[in-house]
Amino acid sequence: MFAGSLIADSMKVSSKPQTLRNSQQFRRVYDQGQKYHTPYFSAFILRNEDAEQRYGITVTRKIGCAVVRNRCKRRLREIIRKFELCDLHLEGFDLVINVKTGLDKADFRQLEAAFANVMDRYRNLLNKRIG
Repeated sequence: MFAGSLIADSMKVSSKPQTLRNSQQFRRVYDQGQKYHTPYFSAFILRNEDAEQRYGITVTRKIGCAVVRNRCKRRLREIIRKFELCDLHLEGFDLVINVKTGLDKADFRQLEAAFANVMDRYRNLLNKRIG
């Protein structure tokens, strides 16, 4: 029984970014976060007290039907996974991405470049504030 609890505890520790769950978490990031705009999405980033990186993705109905909205979310989740937010060595932050109409037709490499640009701009802002 003791070994089982050790395994369960070790499985809880994950370097995978967590998701924002409720509207209060999203609202706090919208109100207090730093805004970055790209042709494909708007990103809101806010440092948090925790050491974990959390993200949320919003796609409105004006983007398209459910199939299109879900495809947009899958593409962004894959970009976040490939970018490995936890390996950035940044302190904890919350990230909210609002999808714009061009994302569903955009090339995946363009989306990756836009996301990398946003994260570089955020890192530069943090370095400027610290140094």
